[in-house]
Parts: sequence; structure tokens; C-alpha cells
Amino acid sequence: MVSKNSCVEGPVREVEASRTGLKSWFRLLIGFALVWVCIFVFGSLSRYIPGADHMAEVIDERGLRATAIYYTDLEETYEGSEYIRHALESAPNED
Repeated sequence: MVSKNSCVEGPVREVEASRTGLKSWFRLLIGFALVWVCIFVFGSLSRYIPGADHMAEVIDERGLRATAIYYTDLEETYEGSEYIRHALESAPNED
């Protein structure tokens, strides 16, 4: 009985370590560049969103903690949202 060997016979192509490493580093640098573009380029374009300037002015004038609404499992979140709601409802109407 002849046993079949599952190993590949003949020369096996070896991957060059330097070529593979450079490709990986290049992809990493491209990834960092894309993150940088998203933060600094697209983020700075947010100032052109209609109403964003007014919203930022209201937040600054009234000393609101705008990021408090994202943490819904904290007690301070309820207090922050109530403070914001009360500040907006009791503000004088400037229209």
C-alpha cells in the first residue's frame, strides 16, 4: 500500500519579509492619514452647518454642559438634562 504524502513537493515560494512589512506600514500610515482628515478637515467643516453657530453661542452663554446628555446611565445626566431644559424654557424670547 502506498501512502500519500499531503506535503507539497517541490520548491515553495517564500514571501519577502521586507516587501510585506512595507505594505503593512503603508496601510497603517494611510489609516492614520484618513483619521487625521476626518478629524481636522471634516470636523472643521461642521462650522458651516446651519444653526451650529447659534447652538454653540447658546451653550457658551448659558454655561450648559452639552456632552452630559450622552451618558444616560448616570444620575448627573438627568440633572444636566433638567438644567438644560429649564434654562431653555425660562430664557427670554429674543425673536
